[in-house]
Amino acid sequence: MAQAEEPVERYSRDSWKMVRCTRCRQVYLNEAPHYEALSKDLAWTQQFAREAVRRKAKAPFVQWLDQKTRWRLHIKRDDEWAYIAERVKNGNVLDVGCGPINRVPAQFTSFGIEIEEATAIVADEKMRARGGWAVHAPALEGLRRFDDGFFHGVIMRSYLEHESHPREVLETCFRKLAPGGTVYVKVPNYGTLNRVVRGPEWCGFRYPDHLNLFTIPSMRRLAESVGYRFDLKNRVTQFTNDNLHCFLTRP
Repeated sequence: MAQAEEPVERYSRDSWKMVRCTRCRQVYLNEAPHYEALSKDLAWTQQFAREAVRRKAKAPFVQWLDQKTRWRLHIKRDDEWAYIAERVKNGNVLDVGCGPINRVPAQFTSFGIEIEEATAIVADEKMRARGGWAVHAPALEGLRRFDDGFFHGVIMRSYLEHESHPREVLETCFRKLAPGGTVYVKVPNYGTLNRVVRGPEWCGFRYPDHLNLFTIPSMRRLAESVGYRFDLKNRVTQFTNDNLHCFLTRP
């Protein structure tokens, strides 16, 4: 059966059309860039810089105020990469979309998957120094290079919103986890009140590399349909935090 979609005109921009599934209510871009583009022309580092320039040109005062009050982001803020240690004591941990800096806590053997070619080379060197390695590949392809049950934990920090096949990734990840293994996920929180207030200029929108926009219910449904146990971390700030933090545990 073909997937039924309805347009979300308020959040569409240029040639990129935001839509909503009429059955599951998931919001997403109706067309994903090719992986080759995400590896080079639309790489995260370039897209982040371009979006910062665009936002500054469109709303200079808002961006000035944001820069002058960045200290607010560090009030009672934990190390997000260390969240995995709340559920996993030691062992092999995979950082999906790892970037160039190895922030996996020191008690783990760190592995990574990175789609941006130059970044993957840097990450691989750092992870090999700790007994692991990083691969340059899309997430699904990279995951398939590891044995089933190989990982005790997986970090998906600011990654899953970029993935055009989130279900397939979580299903494959489920097989690569040992029983009791946990995935830490951080994604933009489409259910935040700030999205309603800021509208199209909400920080969770970035075209065209933010493909999927999750709410807490949609993330829970997806995780539980794959077989994970879903645990929301930021319960207190679930309606005010621009990000959704959760743990997905394989029974």
